[in-house]
Amino acid sequence: MKLLIVDDQSTVVQGLLHCTNWAAMGFTVVDTALNAVDAKASLLRQEAEVMLCDIEMPMESGLDLLDWLRQRGMTTRCIFLTAHAEFKYAQEALRLGGFDYIMQPAPYEQVTDAVSRALDNVKEEWAALELQSRGAVFDDQKKEIVETMLRGFLLGNAPGSSLTAFEELSLVPRRERECWVALMQPLRWKQGEEPWELSLLSTAVGNMSSEVFTPLQVLSVTVAIPAEQCLVLVLQSRVGEPLEADYITRQLNYLQSACAQYIHCEAAFYPEGPQPFEQASEIYQKLLQQRSENVALKGGVLLGRPAEKVPEVFRIPQIGAWQKLLQAGCAQAMEQEACQLLDKLTANNQLNSQTLRYFYQDFMQMLFSLPEKKRQDDMFREPEALELYRNGMKTVPDMKALVHYVASVWDSETEENSQSTVEIIMAYIAEHLENELRREELAEAVHLNPDYMARLFKKETGMNLKDYIIQQKMQEAQSLLCTTNLPISLIAAKVGYTNFGHFSTSYKKFYHKTPQEERSAAL
Repeated sequence: MKLLIVDDQSTVVQGLLHCTNWAAMGFTVVDTALNAVDAKASLLRQEAEVMLCDIEMPMESGLDLLDWLRQRGMTTRCIFLTAHAEFKYAQEALRLGGFDYIMQPAPYEQVTDAVSRALDNVKEEWAALELQSRGAVFDDQKKEIVETMLRGFLLGNAPGSSLTAFEELSLVPRRERECWVALMQPLRWKQGEEPWELSLLSTAVGNMSSEVFTPLQVLSVTVAIPAEQCLVLVLQSRVGEPLEADYITRQLNYLQSACAQYIHCEAAFYPEGPQPFEQASEIYQKLLQQRSENVALKGGVLLGRPAEKVPEVFRIPQIGAWQKLLQAGCAQAMEQEACQLLDKLTANNQLNSQTLRYFYQDFMQMLFSLPEKKRQDDMFREPEALELYRNGMKTVPDMKALVHYVASVWDSETEENSQSTVEIIMAYIAEHLENELRREELAEAVHLNPDYMARLFKKETGMNLKDYIIQQKMQEAQSLLCTTNLPISLIAAKVGYTNFGHFSTSYKKFYHKTPQEERSAAL
């Protein structure tokens, strides 16, 4: 911006030039002139936003200079400085559009204050011109502008006063009047179709909402909240009558059906009202909480209702059985039972954010209390798996996804580890032939369910576990009978038989000869 100082006295010009830091006020150019001719030359080079000008000067007065620049369409704010208190000067200055009139001598503070006010006036004019130039653009972008302002108000980032101009244009609800606020949560899209971007969904829902409500003298405004991936509809009667709950429910049900039919989106609507629109930010926060309670992701119009009483401690009685199923290698059965329980709790309206959190906590505690510590540690290392772990308590589908992931990982790792598990079992049997070697003992050694361990052994070796144990005991007994002079009763004890008769019967059944006959043949 440019400041021009015009006076026929050089001392006055220098005094004004150095009386303050003009650059700090925003002037990038400060020029001076000792007469009107030089001033005109300066103005022709670059128009000045503000001019400090003496009135009485040789040849041409400051008033003549102002008349000249006005004829050329210049909008310079002219502040006259004069030592002559003549009314005709003030009258002419006013007629020509002078900005201020200061009697000299005057303190420099008075001069700088006048210049500051002139600058403010310039900026106000610029802002008005900018707004005017954007008038056509506003019509094209009206929805986006209104939505941005309303979003700031709903989120508590903008004061209600920011909506005043839009209220006068009937573009937003009036703050002092009652309205309904409805949060729309997109739930599911038609199979095979990609979810719409929230901005596109906002436009489509906004258009449908206008078709539903506008003919009924209801102002409908739709706002997208990207951070929450939801839409907010604000509804207010244009005729001043409060909107009844039955009416709102009926119209939103129609809108919900239209969303499903035309844009293939199943949604949940959470309406609240009627309350003054000035409370919309508080209502919005309440609706977010209500949405968080819909962990089953039910669709439709869900009017606010008192929170159901939840037991102080909610526990899953089946959790112990699920743990045994995992240990037995029956992860798919565990998944089926867990999902069936979630469906049952949902059908009985027993699930909300708190009970689902209890379910999640019990499930994860069950998982991490299993002996296979390394398996659990590795299970959630990948980012996608970690996301499932973090989101499991948010909704029923999230919890089911977590259960499915655990089951699939458990099954795959069980299959990979089955061969090494059988090798461990065989090694344990070889090192503990003097024991009776019950299934429970072997299962404990490999941290598996006894039944599952037996099935796994049969699957990998093709041999029944009990038969394998007897085979190993009999082979060891035969080796000792043929290569040592140990008493047969001691050999029986070394292969886990405390009853000699039982040992003898088993040996004969396996080799078709008694231990004594085996020893005699070896001599």
